Amino acid sequence: MVRNDSKPSQARRSDAAWNVAAVAGLLCIGILVGGVAGVVLDRSGLLGSHGPGSDTPPLTEQAADAAPAPERGGAAAQADGRPPAAWEDSVDREALEAAFQRAAEDEPVERAEEQADVDESAALPPAFSSDQGLAEPAAWQLHAVATVPETGRPMVAIVLDDIGVNRRNARRAIGLPGPLTLAFMTYAEGLPDMTAAARAAGHELMLHVPMQPRNPAIDPGPNVLAQGLPAAELAQRLAWGLDRFEGYVGINNHMGSSFTASPEGMAMVMAELKARGLLFLDSLTAKESVAGSLARRAGVPFAERDVFLDNEPKNRLAIERQLALLEQIARDRGYAVGIGHPHPATVEALMAWIPEMRARGFDLVPISAVVRHRLALAGSGDG
Repeated sequence: MVRNDSKPSQARRSDAAWNVAAVAGLLCIGILVGGVAGVVLDRSGLLGSHGPGSDTPPLTEQAADAAPAPERGGAAAQADGRPPAAWEDSVDREALEAAFQRAAEDEPVERAEEQADVDESAALPPAFSSDQGLAEPAAWQLHAVATVPETGRPMVAIVLDDIGVNRRNARRAIGLPGPLTLAFMTYAEGLPDMTAAARAAGHELMLHVPMQPRNPAIDPGPNVLAQGLPAAELAQRLAWGLDRFEGYVGINNHMGSSFTASPEGMAMVMAELKARGLLFLDSLTAKESVAGSLARRAGVPFAERDVFLDNEPKNRLAIERQLALLEQIARDRGYAVGIGHPHPATVEALMAWIPEMRARGFDLVPISAVVRHRLALAGSGDG
Protein backbone atom coordinates (compact mmCIF):
# COMPACT_ATOMS: atom_id res chain seq x y z
CA MET A 1 0.00 0.00 0.00
CA VAL A 2 1.32 3.49 -0.95
CA ARG A 3 1.15 6.09 1.85
CA ASN A 4 0.50 9.75 0.85
CA ASP A 5 2.06 12.17 3.42
CA SER A 6 0.38 15.16 1.74
CA LYS A 7 -2.98 13.96 3.11
CA PRO A 8 -2.74 13.58 6.94
CA SER A 9 -6.25 12.16 7.36
CA GLN A 10 -5.66 9.54 4.71
CA ALA A 11 -2.30 8.70 6.28
CA ARG A 12 -3.91 8.17 9.67
CA ARG A 13 -6.48 5.85 8.12
CA SER A 14 -3.72 3.96 6.38
CA ASP A 15 -1.76 3.63 9.67
CA ALA A 16 -4.85 2.29 11.40
CA ALA A 17 -5.41 -0.25 8.65
CA TRP A 18 -1.79 -1.43 8.90
CA ASN A 19 -2.12 -1.80 12.69
CA VAL A 20 -5.33 -3.84 12.39
CA ALA A 21 -3.75 -6.08 9.79
CA ALA A 22 -0.66 -6.59 11.96
CA VAL A 23 -2.73 -7.52 15.03
CA ALA A 24 -4.86 -9.92 12.98
CA GLY A 25 -1.74 -11.54 11.61
CA LEU A 26 -0.26 -12.02 15.07
CA LEU A 27 -3.51 -13.57 16.31
CA CYS A 28 -3.57 -16.04 13.40
CA ILE A 29 0.03 -17.04 14.07
CA GLY A 30 -0.75 -17.53 17.77
CA ILE A 31 -3.77 -19.72 17.02
CA LEU A 32 -1.76 -21.80 14.53
CA VAL A 33 1.12 -22.33 16.97
CA GLY A 34 -1.28 -23.24 19.77
CA GLY A 35 -3.08 -25.75 17.56
CA VAL A 36 0.16 -27.43 16.52
CA ALA A 37 1.31 -27.59 20.16
CA GLY A 38 -2.01 -29.13 21.19
CA VAL A 39 -1.72 -31.81 18.53
CA VAL A 40 1.85 -32.59 19.58
CA LEU A 41 0.85 -32.87 23.24
CA ASP A 42 -2.15 -35.04 22.43
CA ARG A 43 -0.10 -37.36 20.19
CA SER A 44 2.48 -37.60 22.96
CA GLY A 45 -0.13 -38.63 25.50
CA LEU A 46 0.53 -35.54 27.67
CA LEU A 47 -3.10 -34.47 27.51
CA GLY A 48 -4.15 -37.77 29.06
CA SER A 49 -6.62 -38.87 26.40
CA HIS A 50 -5.34 -42.35 25.56
CA GLY A 51 -2.17 -43.03 27.52
CA PRO A 52 0.77 -44.79 25.87
CA GLY A 53 0.25 -45.89 22.29
CA SER A 54 1.09 -49.02 20.38
CA ASP A 55 4.81 -48.28 20.49
CA THR A 56 4.87 -48.64 24.29
CA PRO A 57 3.86 -52.23 25.06
CA PRO A 58 3.98 -53.62 28.60
CA LEU A 59 6.98 -55.48 29.90
CA THR A 60 7.28 -59.15 29.12
CA GLU A 61 4.82 -61.02 31.29
CA GLN A 62 5.92 -63.73 33.68
CA ALA A 63 4.63 -67.29 33.82
CA ALA A 64 2.53 -66.43 36.89
CA ASP A 65 0.10 -64.62 34.62
CA ALA A 66 0.51 -67.07 31.74
CA ALA A 67 -0.26 -64.60 28.96
CA PRO A 68 2.74 -63.07 27.17
CA ALA A 69 2.66 -59.33 26.63
CA PRO A 70 2.14 -57.93 23.11
CA GLU A 71 5.13 -58.14 20.81
CA ARG A 72 6.64 -55.09 19.13
CA GLY A 73 8.03 -56.96 16.15
CA GLY A 74 7.08 -60.15 14.41
CA ALA A 75 7.36 -61.42 10.85
CA ALA A 76 4.87 -60.20 8.29
CA ALA A 77 2.49 -62.62 6.63
CA GLN A 78 4.00 -61.56 3.30
CA ALA A 79 6.87 -59.32 2.31
CA ASP A 80 4.57 -56.33 1.76
CA GLY A 81 2.82 -56.78 5.11
CA ARG A 82 -0.46 -58.02 3.63
CA PRO A 83 -2.50 -60.63 5.53
CA PRO A 84 -2.31 -64.31 4.56
CA ALA A 85 -4.21 -65.40 1.44
CA ALA A 86 -6.78 -67.63 3.18
CA TRP A 87 -9.79 -65.28 3.36
CA GLU A 88 -13.45 -66.20 3.62
CA ASP A 89 -15.27 -65.74 0.31
CA SER A 90 -17.62 -63.21 1.86
CA VAL A 91 -14.87 -60.79 2.91
CA ASP A 92 -14.75 -57.48 1.01
CA ARG A 93 -11.01 -57.39 0.41
CA GLU A 94 -10.98 -53.82 -0.94
CA ALA A 95 -12.84 -52.48 2.09
CA LEU A 96 -10.58 -54.44 4.43
CA GLU A 97 -7.40 -53.14 2.80
CA ALA A 98 -8.79 -49.60 2.88
CA ALA A 99 -9.46 -49.96 6.60
CA PHE A 100 -5.90 -51.13 7.21
CA GLN A 101 -4.57 -48.24 5.16
CA ARG A 102 -6.50 -45.74 7.27
CA ALA A 103 -5.23 -47.38 10.47
CA ALA A 104 -1.64 -47.35 9.19
CA GLU A 105 -1.88 -43.64 8.40
CA ASP A 106 -3.52 -42.81 11.74
CA GLU A 107 -6.30 -41.06 9.82
CA PRO A 108 -8.99 -39.87 12.25
CA VAL A 109 -12.35 -41.54 11.64
CA GLU A 110 -15.82 -41.31 13.07
CA ARG A 111 -16.60 -44.57 14.85
CA ALA A 112 -20.25 -44.60 13.82
CA GLU A 113 -19.31 -44.22 10.16
CA GLU A 114 -16.68 -46.93 10.31
CA GLN A 115 -19.06 -49.39 11.95
CA ALA A 116 -21.95 -48.57 9.61
CA ASP A 117 -20.85 -50.99 6.89
CA VAL A 118 -21.06 -53.97 9.25
CA ASP A 119 -24.51 -55.56 9.33
CA GLU A 120 -24.70 -56.79 12.91
CA SER A 121 -28.49 -57.14 12.95
CA ALA A 122 -28.65 -60.13 10.62
CA ALA A 123 -29.55 -63.50 12.14
CA LEU A 124 -29.30 -62.35 15.74
CA PRO A 125 -29.03 -65.11 18.34
CA PRO A 126 -32.15 -65.69 20.46
CA ALA A 127 -32.70 -63.95 23.78
CA PHE A 128 -32.35 -65.98 26.97
CA SER A 129 -34.31 -65.96 30.19
CA SER A 130 -31.09 -65.38 32.12
CA ASP A 131 -31.20 -61.78 30.90
CA GLN A 132 -33.98 -61.29 33.47
CA GLY A 133 -36.75 -60.11 31.20
CA LEU A 134 -34.88 -57.51 29.13
CA ALA A 135 -37.16 -56.14 26.42
CA GLU A 136 -34.34 -56.30 23.86
CA PRO A 137 -31.38 -58.65 23.45
CA ALA A 138 -28.37 -57.61 25.50
CA ALA A 139 -25.39 -55.96 23.80
CA TRP A 140 -23.40 -59.21 23.82
CA GLN A 141 -26.18 -60.86 21.80
CA LEU A 142 -26.60 -57.95 19.41
CA HIS A 143 -22.87 -57.94 18.63
CA ALA A 144 -22.41 -61.70 18.51
CA VAL A 145 -21.41 -63.40 15.27
CA ALA A 146 -24.41 -65.48 14.25
CA THR A 147 -23.57 -69.18 14.33
CA VAL A 148 -25.68 -72.32 14.42
CA PRO A 149 -23.44 -75.14 15.69
CA GLU A 150 -24.34 -78.50 14.22
CA THR A 151 -26.00 -80.78 16.75
CA GLY A 152 -23.63 -83.33 18.20
CA ARG A 153 -20.44 -81.63 17.05
CA PRO A 154 -18.14 -80.45 19.86
CA MET A 155 -17.58 -76.68 19.87
CA VAL A 156 -14.18 -75.00 20.11
CA ALA A 157 -13.74 -71.27 20.66
CA ILE A 158 -10.35 -69.72 19.90
CA VAL A 159 -9.68 -66.34 21.52
CA LEU A 160 -6.63 -64.36 20.45
CA ASP A 161 -5.56 -61.73 22.99
CA ASP A 162 -3.39 -58.61 22.73
CA ILE A 163 -4.70 -57.74 19.27
CA GLY A 164 -3.92 -54.27 17.94
CA VAL A 165 -0.66 -53.31 19.62
CA ASN A 166 1.34 -54.88 16.80
CA ARG A 167 -0.58 -54.04 13.63
CA ARG A 168 1.31 -56.51 11.46
CA ASN A 169 0.33 -59.35 13.78
CA ALA A 170 -3.22 -57.98 13.89
CA ARG A 171 -3.40 -58.34 10.10
CA ARG A 172 -2.22 -61.93 10.39
CA ALA A 173 -4.87 -62.73 13.00
CA ILE A 174 -7.68 -61.09 11.04
CA GLY A 175 -6.61 -63.04 7.98
CA LEU A 176 -7.29 -66.38 9.67
CA PRO A 177 -10.47 -68.27 8.71
CA GLY A 178 -13.17 -67.73 11.30
CA PRO A 179 -15.09 -67.18 13.25
CA LEU A 180 -12.40 -66.46 15.83
CA THR A 181 -12.78 -64.17 18.82
CA LEU A 182 -10.27 -61.32 18.69
CA ALA A 183 -9.66 -59.48 21.98
CA PHE A 184 -8.33 -56.00 21.19
CA MET A 185 -6.10 -54.27 23.72
CA THR A 186 -7.70 -51.18 25.22
CA TYR A 187 -4.71 -48.93 24.63
CA ALA A 188 -3.95 -49.92 21.03
CA GLU A 189 -4.25 -47.14 18.45
CA GLY A 190 -6.49 -47.23 15.38
CA LEU A 191 -9.04 -49.46 17.10
CA PRO A 192 -12.16 -48.37 15.16
CA ASP A 193 -10.53 -49.27 11.84
CA MET A 194 -8.97 -52.53 12.97
CA THR A 195 -12.08 -53.76 14.76
CA ALA A 196 -14.25 -52.91 11.74
CA ALA A 197 -11.87 -54.92 9.56
CA ALA A 198 -12.00 -57.86 11.96
CA ARG A 199 -15.79 -57.79 12.06
CA ALA A 200 -15.97 -57.59 8.26
CA ALA A 201 -13.77 -60.71 8.11
CA GLY A 202 -16.33 -62.61 10.20
CA HIS A 203 -14.62 -62.53 13.59
CA GLU A 204 -16.21 -61.69 16.94
CA LEU A 205 -14.83 -58.79 18.98
CA MET A 206 -13.82 -58.56 22.61
CA LEU A 207 -12.07 -55.93 24.71
CA HIS A 208 -8.84 -56.99 26.43
CA VAL A 209 -8.65 -55.06 29.73
CA PRO A 210 -5.37 -54.67 31.67
CA MET A 211 -5.71 -55.85 35.26
CA GLN A 212 -3.20 -55.88 38.10
CA PRO A 213 -0.80 -58.87 38.20
CA ARG A 214 0.71 -60.26 41.41
CA ASN A 215 4.22 -59.20 40.44
CA PRO A 216 4.52 -55.40 40.91
CA ALA A 217 7.51 -55.32 38.56
CA ILE A 218 5.31 -56.22 35.60
CA ASP A 219 3.66 -53.36 33.71
CA PRO A 220 0.25 -54.40 32.31
CA GLY A 221 -0.22 -51.10 30.48
CA PRO A 222 -2.05 -47.81 31.03
CA ASN A 223 -5.33 -47.48 32.92
CA VAL A 224 -4.85 -50.84 34.60
CA LEU A 225 -7.55 -51.96 37.03
CA ALA A 226 -5.77 -52.36 40.35
CA GLN A 227 -6.60 -53.04 43.97
CA GLY A 228 -6.36 -50.06 46.28
CA LEU A 229 -7.57 -47.51 43.76
CA PRO A 230 -10.48 -45.27 44.81
CA ALA A 231 -13.79 -46.55 43.48
CA ALA A 232 -14.25 -43.46 41.30
CA GLU A 233 -10.81 -43.89 39.71
CA LEU A 234 -11.43 -47.58 39.10
CA ALA A 235 -14.77 -46.84 37.45
CA GLN A 236 -13.19 -44.13 35.30
CA ARG A 237 -10.44 -46.44 34.07
CA LEU A 238 -12.90 -49.18 33.20
CA ALA A 239 -15.20 -46.74 31.40
CA TRP A 240 -12.23 -45.39 29.41
CA GLY A 241 -11.51 -48.88 28.10
CA LEU A 242 -15.14 -49.74 27.43
CA ASP A 243 -15.54 -46.63 25.29
CA ARG A 244 -12.51 -47.25 23.05
CA PHE A 245 -14.49 -48.90 20.25
CA GLU A 246 -17.90 -50.41 19.58
CA GLY A 247 -19.42 -53.72 18.57
CA TYR A 248 -17.76 -56.08 21.05
CA VAL A 249 -19.52 -58.79 23.06
CA GLY A 250 -17.63 -58.40 26.33
CA ILE A 251 -14.24 -58.28 28.00
CA ASN A 252 -11.51 -60.55 29.26
CA ASN A 253 -8.59 -59.84 31.53
CA HIS A 254 -5.05 -59.02 30.41
CA MET A 255 -2.87 -60.41 33.22
CA GLY A 256 -4.93 -59.82 36.38
CA SER A 257 -3.69 -62.58 38.70
CA SER A 258 -4.09 -60.12 41.59
CA PHE A 259 -7.14 -58.10 40.53
CA THR A 260 -9.33 -61.05 39.51
CA ALA A 261 -8.90 -62.38 43.06
CA SER A 262 -10.31 -59.12 44.50
CA PRO A 263 -14.02 -59.44 45.40
CA GLU A 264 -14.44 -55.67 45.69
CA GLY A 265 -12.79 -54.89 42.38
CA MET A 266 -14.44 -57.67 40.39
CA ALA A 267 -17.85 -56.84 41.88
CA MET A 268 -17.51 -53.34 40.44
CA VAL A 269 -16.49 -54.75 37.05
CA MET A 270 -19.45 -57.15 37.00
CA ALA A 271 -21.89 -54.41 37.94
CA GLU A 272 -20.70 -52.32 34.98
CA LEU A 273 -20.83 -55.27 32.58
CA LYS A 274 -24.36 -56.08 33.72
CA ALA A 275 -25.44 -52.48 33.17
CA ARG A 276 -24.00 -52.54 29.65
CA GLY A 277 -25.26 -56.01 28.75
CA LEU A 278 -21.78 -57.49 28.19
CA LEU A 279 -20.26 -60.89 28.93
CA PHE A 280 -17.03 -61.78 30.73
CA LEU A 281 -14.38 -64.31 29.78
CA ASP A 282 -12.07 -65.24 32.63
CA SER A 283 -8.58 -65.88 31.29
CA LEU A 284 -7.93 -67.69 34.59
CA THR A 285 -4.46 -66.32 35.20
CA ALA A 286 -4.92 -67.21 38.89
CA LYS A 287 -6.66 -70.14 40.54
CA GLU A 288 -7.95 -67.72 43.20
CA SER A 289 -10.05 -65.83 40.65
CA VAL A 290 -13.50 -64.84 41.94
CA ALA A 291 -14.71 -63.70 38.51
CA GLY A 292 -16.95 -66.68 37.87
CA SER A 293 -18.75 -66.61 41.20
CA LEU A 294 -19.29 -62.84 41.03
CA ALA A 295 -20.51 -63.07 37.44
CA ARG A 296 -23.14 -65.60 38.51
CA ARG A 297 -24.19 -63.40 41.41
CA ALA A 298 -24.49 -60.33 39.16
CA GLY A 299 -26.26 -62.15 36.34
CA VAL A 300 -23.41 -61.59 33.87
CA PRO A 301 -23.00 -64.27 31.16
CA PHE A 302 -19.50 -65.69 31.32
CA ALA A 303 -17.11 -68.41 30.27
CA GLU A 304 -13.66 -69.54 31.36
CA ARG A 305 -10.45 -70.38 29.58
CA ASP A 306 -9.59 -74.08 29.34
CA VAL A 307 -6.20 -74.07 27.60
CA PHE A 308 -3.47 -71.51 26.97
CA LEU A 309 -2.19 -72.28 23.49
CA ASP A 310 1.17 -70.52 23.31
CA ASN A 311 3.00 -70.33 26.61
CA GLU A 312 5.91 -71.29 24.34
CA PRO A 313 5.21 -68.67 21.68
CA LYS A 314 7.92 -69.73 19.21
CA ASN A 315 7.40 -73.48 19.54
CA ARG A 316 4.85 -74.55 16.95
CA LEU A 317 4.99 -78.19 18.07
CA ALA A 318 4.08 -77.16 21.62
CA ILE A 319 1.20 -75.06 20.27
CA GLU A 320 -0.07 -78.04 18.29
CA ARG A 321 0.01 -80.18 21.44
CA GLN A 322 -2.13 -77.59 23.22
CA LEU A 323 -4.61 -77.59 20.34
CA ALA A 324 -4.86 -81.37 20.61
CA LEU A 325 -5.57 -81.00 24.34
CA LEU A 326 -8.26 -78.44 23.52
CA GLU A 327 -9.91 -80.92 21.16
CA GLN A 328 -9.90 -83.59 23.85
CA ILE A 329 -11.65 -81.29 26.34
CA ALA A 330 -14.25 -80.34 23.74
CA ARG A 331 -14.85 -83.98 22.87
CA ASP A 332 -15.35 -84.90 26.53
CA ARG A 333 -17.48 -81.89 27.58
CA GLY A 334 -19.04 -80.65 24.36
CA TYR A 335 -17.13 -77.35 24.22
CA ALA A 336 -13.74 -75.85 25.04
CA VAL A 337 -12.11 -72.41 25.09
CA GLY A 338 -8.52 -71.82 24.06
CA ILE A 339 -6.64 -68.54 24.44
CA GLY A 340 -3.62 -67.62 22.37
CA HIS A 341 -1.86 -64.58 20.94
CA PRO A 342 -1.12 -63.36 17.42
CA HIS A 343 2.45 -64.69 17.41
CA PRO A 344 3.65 -65.89 13.99
CA ALA A 345 3.95 -69.51 15.17
CA THR A 346 0.45 -69.43 16.67
CA VAL A 347 -1.08 -68.00 13.50
CA GLU A 348 0.71 -70.58 11.36
CA ALA A 349 -0.44 -73.43 13.60
CA LEU A 350 -4.05 -72.19 13.54
CA MET A 351 -4.01 -71.77 9.76
CA ALA A 352 -3.20 -75.45 9.38
CA TRP A 353 -5.32 -76.69 12.29
CA ILE A 354 -8.68 -74.99 11.56
CA PRO A 355 -9.58 -76.99 8.41
CA GLU A 356 -8.24 -80.15 10.02
CA MET A 357 -10.33 -79.79 13.19
CA ARG A 358 -13.45 -79.22 11.12
CA ALA A 359 -12.71 -82.37 9.15
CA ARG A 360 -12.40 -84.24 12.45
CA GLY A 361 -15.94 -83.22 13.42
CA PHE A 362 -15.47 -80.07 15.53
CA ASP A 363 -17.21 -76.72 15.11
CA LEU A 364 -15.16 -73.51 15.33
CA VAL A 365 -17.37 -70.99 17.15
CA PRO A 366 -17.06 -67.50 18.67
CA ILE A 367 -17.04 -67.11 22.44
CA SER A 368 -20.70 -66.01 22.44
CA ALA A 369 -21.72 -69.47 21.22
CA VAL A 370 -20.00 -71.07 24.21
CA VAL A 371 -21.71 -68.60 26.54
CA ARG A 372 -25.12 -69.37 25.01
CA HIS A 373 -24.41 -73.08 25.41
CA ARG A 374 -23.48 -72.60 29.06
CA LEU A 375 -26.66 -70.57 29.67
CA ALA A 376 -28.73 -73.31 28.10
CA LEU A 377 -27.07 -75.93 30.30
CA ALA A 378 -27.64 -73.76 33.39
CA GLY A 379 -31.30 -73.34 32.45
CA SER A 380 -31.71 -77.09 32.10
CA GLY A 381 -30.01 -77.72 35.44
CA ASP A 382 -26.96 -79.32 33.83
CA GLY A 383 -24.66 -76.29 34.06
